[in-house]
Amino acid sequence: MFCCLTLIGGLVLFIIFIVFVAKRKKSLRIQNRVNTLKDKANSWDESEVIEFNPRTKLLEDDFNEMTDRLKKRIVVPNLDEPQNSPYGTPATYVNMVADHMTNSFDFSMVNNVLCQFKHFKTVIGDINLHFIHMVGSEEKKSTPIMLLHGWPSTVWEFHKSIPMLVEEGYTIIAPSLPGHGFTEPPTVTGVTPAVMACAYHKLMLQLGYKRFIVHGGDWGAIIGSLMTYMYPESVIGLHNTMNHFKLGWRQILQTLVGAVFPSFVYTTEEEKRFMHPMFKFSERMYRKFAYFHVQSVLPDSYGYGMVDSPVGLIGWIGTTYSLVSCQMDLTKNIMANLDKGVTSFGLDNICAMISIFWSVRSAQASMRIYHEFYWNDKELFSNLTIPNVPVAISNFPNEIIHLTKFASWTTFKNIKQFNYHTHGGHFSHIDNTEAVVGDLTSFIQKLQ
Repeated sequence: MFCCLTLIGGLVLFIIFIVFVAKRKKSLRIQNRVNTLKDKANSWDESEVIEFNPRTKLLEDDFNEMTDRLKKRIVVPNLDEPQNSPYGTPATYVNMVADHMTNSFDFSMVNNVLCQFKHFKTVIGDINLHFIHMVGSEEKKSTPIMLLHGWPSTVWEFHKSIPMLVEEGYTIIAPSLPGHGFTEPPTVTGVTPAVMACAYHKLMLQLGYKRFIVHGGDWGAIIGSLMTYMYPESVIGLHNTMNHFKLGWRQILQTLVGAVFPSFVYTTEEEKRFMHPMFKFSERMYRKFAYFHVQSVLPDSYGYGMVDSPVGLIGWIGTTYSLVSCQMDLTKNIMANLDKGVTSFGLDNICAMISIFWSVRSAQASMRIYHEFYWNDKELFSNLTIPNVPVAISNFPNEIIHLTKFASWTTFKNIKQFNYHTHGGHFSHIDNTEAVVGDLTSFIQKLQ
């Protein structure tokens, strides 16, 4: 008996030792990765900041070429679409967006709206970076805000939020992600979200902002969190509209217990609606995240068609705006869900985004961020912990990722604000501007 207990005890100690060594090695790899990134960022020379006019990229001739191609498109037949089993973007949706683009959309509106902001470009590392910079009042100059968008998006996402924040007196810096909109596609590989975080931090220092607020959604939330992790001394507070999906013990525990006893685990109706029943939650995640796997593995294979064909651009990118702007009803077919998303996001906003991607031919380059993240930053991000910097999270019902506050503590240890809203989705700056701006400004006020 004693021998058996000794053997079991020795085996347990051996397993604990192996786990400790593995975690130690992982920790050293992550710290080495962070040190390498920061050392490289410190070696980047400062380049001149020059003014930029979006009209030099958003040309009427390019838009006319796109609409001409759409008018000559091969009309895709409306194949049978079984209930609850979508094959992808329906032809009805492609034709609806294409018809609006060619017959009703006012392309000059995009330029007119964007040109109300001050645009600049500079080179940081391997990134020819575009950003909007609007200076606020002297009173609030000490809390500049960096707004970070994701995919498939551009600074157009913030066209309603920026004026509201500037009117409040805040200074706004809104960069375009590499290959998105007016930031040029990287000429080298390896421009990962962590590298972007270093570049955006460098930009803020170059502009004279040593301390600032970071706000992000989608990749902007990931890049902002990475920046906060690597440069906590620079970030006053982090506000995200997309929570992080990080598999920790809290998520596993809540998922298992919540599948059987939802009322015991989920304390609000919002949490119950998103996370229970588990089958529906998993199916929604599976359907909405299909693109993530494709773009992590084969971004260029899909990108060629979108650079060359506006129909391809609408079919792949255009449908994303609608799907992530609605809460998918799995009892209805895909077009019914897309119609809800169009109502929320707006056809003009869909066409504005698509016209920007088409004008700068950036769809293929924009998708590489998934590949760069998956093969370079995944380990760093999956072990991310932000212990001290204040964090706020805005939860919108149609967001693609939803975690409880309890589960969010796996990553964020100092959550100051955790708000739920009754409507809005992945692009909350467009479909619930007042709520996201209100959350951001109330969070800043709490920090003061």
